[in-house]
Amino acid sequence: MGNVTLTEQTPRWIHGLNRQLIAPRRTSAVFLATLYLCAMASLACGQEKSEIHDLRHGRRQLFLDDDIVATTSHVTKVQGQVVKHPDNPIIRRDKPWDRGRADLYGSAVYDPERERIQLFYSANNFFKGHEDRLAYAESHDEGLTWNKPEFDLISFGEHKKTNLVMLPPARVFAGPCVFRDEHEPDSAKRYKMFTSSYPDTAYLGIPRIYEHRGQFLFGIKDAVLPDDCGKPGMYVAYSPDGIHWNEPAKWFSGMMSDTTQSAFWDSRLKRYVAYVRARTANDRSVARMESLDFETWSEPKVVLEGSPTKSLYSLGVTPYQGIYVGTLWIFDPVSESQNGPVIWPELAVSRDGISWTRPFEGEMFIPTGPDGSSDSRQVRMSASLVVRDKKIIMLYGQTDRPHTSVDMRIDIGMAYLRLDGFAAMTAGEQQEGLILTKPLRFGSGRLYVNADVHPGGYLKAELTDRNGNALSGYELTSSKGMTGDNLRAPMLWQEKDEISMNPDEAVQIRFVLKNAEFYSFWVQAE
Repeated sequence: MGNVTLTEQTPRWIHGLNRQLIAPRRTSAVFLATLYLCAMASLACGQEKSEIHDLRHGRRQLFLDDDIVATTSHVTKVQGQVVKHPDNPIIRRDKPWDRGRADLYGSAVYDPERERIQLFYSANNFFKGHEDRLAYAESHDEGLTWNKPEFDLISFGEHKKTNLVMLPPARVFAGPCVFRDEHEPDSAKRYKMFTSSYPDTAYLGIPRIYEHRGQFLFGIKDAVLPDDCGKPGMYVAYSPDGIHWNEPAKWFSGMMSDTTQSAFWDSRLKRYVAYVRARTANDRSVARMESLDFETWSEPKVVLEGSPTKSLYSLGVTPYQGIYVGTLWIFDPVSESQNGPVIWPELAVSRDGISWTRPFEGEMFIPTGPDGSSDSRQVRMSASLVVRDKKIIMLYGQTDRPHTSVDMRIDIGMAYLRLDGFAAMTAGEQQEGLILTKPLRFGSGRLYVNADVHPGGYLKAELTDRNGNALSGYELTSSKGMTGDNLRAPMLWQEKDEISMNPDEAVQIRFVLKNAEFYSFWVQAE
């Protein structure tokens, strides 16, 4: 890359700690508050015509949507409980080159070879403009502690070593998404970057360089650019380790996506997918693109549309157990004008990456903090989530300043969620709840659940045919039930440890729970 030298200025600081446990947030909808016997009787009415779902062994079935749920009674769907890191912000603006922003307009990636979380963030040393560069941090203990290793790649003033790993091709990185591509046969391309890049015209004092073409922004032909500025637009780049990048990055479109990008290899479709910004008549929205080779991309198509009062600023997408989990940035200009929260994430879910639902619309997934906290105005999610064996790690930019301020002084925070913990079906202490699945086909194996059962409660299971008749040996009265808090608890019956079924046979599972939160279930071959 060479010895690039950047201009240094005197740093200014703000600091803040936030210690907060976020309580579960309950939706007001209670599913079909009918009697238990009515739910059982419904089995005899048209269940033979219900769609059969083939379950893949080991793939966990979540309750973010109701795709596999036939009926419920006396249960409530609850958004998961998120815990913020007690020492947030975990990455601060403590270097001369990131004193303006250490902004997670970027990505978090898990590296299984070196057992580390790699963080790629936008570092800006200016307070009143953008000169965003790609910076790097890492953690070897699943986010408990972080460091910014320094390399001989890009110097800054008198600092010969920095944690800067790549300069933007067109003066500013706009939401660079870095991901690890395990399916790539060329190890030199193990890490891929999908980004937009263009100069900050207001800061540089040059004429506007973009124009609206339909629902998207594109660079103007023959725009006046600084001498050292590449062509504005969309770029891709490759790296063997996320630290040493090919240069120059490859330009593939004059479109400008001024947000955090989200891109990944979609193993279901056998192609790359990216989510970018659209500018619809209703303000900021989300569009989707595809590519077979990562360098030639389809035209973007809008998949989620915002509104003037609730802009959809960005969408981070993580493929998760056969579904797509989205962290949708909500931008509220009305709340901003009233000195309230400005940007926060909400959950979204899709079965195909195109049609999205918002199961807890209007509820913050990671809430902004109270007045005076360092995350009181904005929580800006990374391009994807980091999924580990027992938990989900979420990293985000945070600030107590509004979006209207160029001088946002963003640091990076972190939060945890239990594995599969996006949503739970819950029942209280007084009333037993019921969940009946649609017909499922999975052959033989052992049934597992992820649940938190409180004292005095239980979670039990019964297998039925499609007419509602309990299968011998798998009756509710034979279920041993589950108690306690367990991410992987087997469901057992008095005389049955495993389920033995013809591979072509479809059954339904009736779960009965009390004083419990139920997150997921799956069948695993033993």
